[in-house]
Amino acid sequence: MDTRVPDRSLAGRVALVTGGTGGIGLSTAVGLARRGAEVTVTGRDPERGREAVRRIAEAAGSAPGAVRLRIADLGAPGAVRRLADEVLADHPRLHLLVNNAGVNHGTRRTTPDGLEENLAVNALAPLLLTRLLHGRLAAGAEAGRSSRVVLVNTSAHKMVRRAADALGDPQAQAGPYVAMTAYARSKLIALMAGFALARELGDGPVTVTAVDPGPADTGMTRAMDRTFLPPAMRAGWALYYRLGPARRSAETAARSTLAAAASAELEGRTGLYLDARGRPARTSPASRDPRDHDAALALLDALGADTRTPCT
Repeated sequence: MDTRVPDRSLAGRVALVTGGTGGIGLSTAVGLARRGAEVTVTGRDPERGREAVRRIAEAAGSAPGAVRLRIADLGAPGAVRRLADEVLADHPRLHLLVNNAGVNHGTRRTTPDGLEENLAVNALAPLLLTRLLHGRLAAGAEAGRSSRVVLVNTSAHKMVRRAADALGDPQAQAGPYVAMTAYARSKLIALMAGFALARELGDGPVTVTAVDPGPADTGMTRAMDRTFLPPAMRAGWALYYRLGPARRSAETAARSTLAAAASAELEGRTGLYLDARGRPARTSPASRDPRDHDAALALLDALGADTRTPCT
């Protein structure tokens, strides 16, 4: 099965892309709009957001008013709930939710709620937003056409050898802070929680797919340097960047996300993980145990995200 080229029109479909004002998120929003979707993007910077709206509308050949912007900082559960309230108020229909927003900082940062920011943005926010919007997504499903949730993840989750390493130190408090280690752990937790959510929703009208967009030349990767890596990996940073992110555009990296959103081959299938070429793939051994999936959900609930809001 080859899902790299989305083969289904999205005319009449309504999509929300978090972190859609730059990088892979912006390229995803452009791709969805070109295929006919009505797109709303979220971002933290109003000026950057307005420029993104202009670029999306221009690429899709539509009026700027056809693309919407929501300003939201997804580091706080309260902000995620406000975003959900705004989307529910403005969108009678919703068919696609692309949880793309993510962070990776060189130093440990905490949110106003006291949460480590990788964990808050990369793991808590996608789960909470999906739960809050599930009812609207379920209502948008049609016979033979489910609504879809896409969780943008990363192959970096494979850096974590054991699920217990992520679940045991989710706030990146033990030992010296290493940016890529904290990032990888947050992405592993997000992936496991996504699998648990897919199992929880079962064969209902909303499917859940995680994707690895692969390396790409984005603002996030350009802000990185060798100090982000564990000491043993730092010598190879320059070569990795030249052979990885520097060689792939955000547009190329968005293909797996667009496949998850639009491929007819994936209709009705849930709990999948797509690789950077948009093909179903296996995740790391550390991510496969359903008991760890459940533990990831329990962890996020315990951290105060109130993600146990019923999926109605």
